Amino acid sequence: MATSLKKIVIVGRPNVGKSTLFNRLAGKRRALTHDLPGMTRDRLSDVITLDNGRRFELTDTGGLEYGDSPMSAFAGEIRDQARRALETADFILFVVDGSAGILTEDRDIAQELRAASDRTLLLVNKVDRKDSAENVSDFYELGYNRILALSAEHGEGIDELFDIIGAIVPEDSIDETEEGDLGPIRIAIIGRPNVGKSSLLNRLANEERAVVSPISGTTRDAIDSEIERNGQRYLIIDTAGIRRKGKTHDEAEKLSVISARKAIERCEIALVMIDAIDGVTGQDATVAGYAEDAGRAAMLLVNKWDAAAHAQDDYKKVEEEIRFKLKFLPYAPIEFISAKTGRRVEKVFPRIDEIMTGYRKRFPTSQLNQILERAIATHQPPAMRGRPRRFYYTTQLKAAPPTFALFSNMDDPLHFSYRRFLENQFREALGLVGCPIHLVLRARKGMKKE
Repeated sequence: MATSLKKIVIVGRPNVGKSTLFNRLAGKRRALTHDLPGMTRDRLSDVITLDNGRRFELTDTGGLEYGDSPMSAFAGEIRDQARRALETADFILFVVDGSAGILTEDRDIAQELRAASDRTLLLVNKVDRKDSAENVSDFYELGYNRILALSAEHGEGIDELFDIIGAIVPEDSIDETEEGDLGPIRIAIIGRPNVGKSSLLNRLANEERAVVSPISGTTRDAIDSEIERNGQRYLIIDTAGIRRKGKTHDEAEKLSVISARKAIERCEIALVMIDAIDGVTGQDATVAGYAEDAGRAAMLLVNKWDAAAHAQDDYKKVEEEIRFKLKFLPYAPIEFISAKTGRRVEKVFPRIDEIMTGYRKRFPTSQLNQILERAIATHQPPAMRGRPRRFYYTTQLKAAPPTFALFSNMDDPLHFSYRRFLENQFREALGLVGCPIHLVLRARKGMKKE
C-alpha cells in the first residue's frame, strides 16, 4: 500500500469558484456548482491521480463567511469544517474572485491563513471575465508571494496548477493496490431529509466530519470519508436528503437530489435510513426504490430508536410495517439504531461485511446448476402459450450484484412469481444477505425458440 497521501485543501469566501475548481481538478462533476452562494456546506474530498500515477487527496470546503452574514445559517459550522481540513492540510489553495477585486472577506481569510503562508498558493479565479486580468496584481496586497491567475470554468491556468501540485506530491503516492483487491467497500447513506444521515456518518467515522444540524437539508453535496476497521477499508458517502421531485421547489435542493442519486450510482451498498418517530413514509419507499433500481445491496436502518421507550413488540410491529411498505426489498436486513447516542451502531459494520461478501463473490458454475436443478424439481416453471419451458444450465455473468444467466429453450419473460421463487432459491442456497439477485434469461444458441 502507498503511504498517506498529501492533503490539498481549497478555501475561500462563498461563490469564488471553489467547487468549479474542485471539479476541474477531479475531472468530474463531484461538487455542486451554482451561482447561489453557499452551495458547498460540508467538506468534499476525492483522491486525484496525476498523469505520472502519483496521487493526492483534494478537499473542497464551504465558503468562509465572517460577521453576521445573512447568507447562511451554517456559517459557524462551515468555518469549523474548513478549519479542521486546514489543520491537516499539506498545501492550501486560497481562491479569490478576480472579477470582483479584493473584498473584506478575502482580507479576513488571508489574515487567518497567514501562519500557513509558506504552504499556501493564492489563486485569482475568473480571469476570463472582462477586465478581471487587470486586477490580478492588486491581490499581492494580501501578502502572498505565490499567485496564479486562472479560470476554473474554462480551464485556463489549470496545467500550470497541476505542475505546481505535481512538484509537492511524492513518488511513493503511486497506487500499489494488489491485483484482485476490490478496493474499499463503497457505502452510500441515503434517506429523506433530517433522518440523521450526517449524524450516522460522524458516528461511523468517529469524527465530526459532516455538519450536523436539525434543520432539514443541511447536507447538499455528497461527501466521502474513507476509514479502516479491522483491516477492511470503507468509503462512506453521505448524501443530501432525497425528496420526491414534486417536493423539491428550491433549485439548490433539486441539485442535491441529483447529487444523492449519483452517490447511489457510485456505491455498492446503500444504508437506507428511516425515522423511527415518523415511521415508514412514501418518501422512504421512493428513496429505497432508487437503491433497488440501481441494483445495489441494501440495509434498512431505523434511526432515532432512542426517542422513546420501546417494548419488544414495538420492534416486531415496525419490522412488519417496513416489510409491508417496502415489499421490493425483502432481502434487506433491518437494524434499529440511534446515530445520536451510538446505540447498536456497532452492528452496522459487521452487517455490511456480511452483505458485501456475497455481493462481490463469484460462485462455481457447478454449484449454481445444482441449485437450479433442485429448484426445478421442487417447482416446475410455468408453460408459455401451452409449451413447457426448459432450463438447460446457468452460469454467473458478473458479481456486484450477483447476476446469473439462465439458458432456456425460450427467452420469453419469466412470470414474476416464478422469478421471485428462483431468486429466493439462489439467495438461500448461497447464503446471500442484503443484496439483489439479477436473473438474465437467454435462449440457448443454435436452438429454435419454441
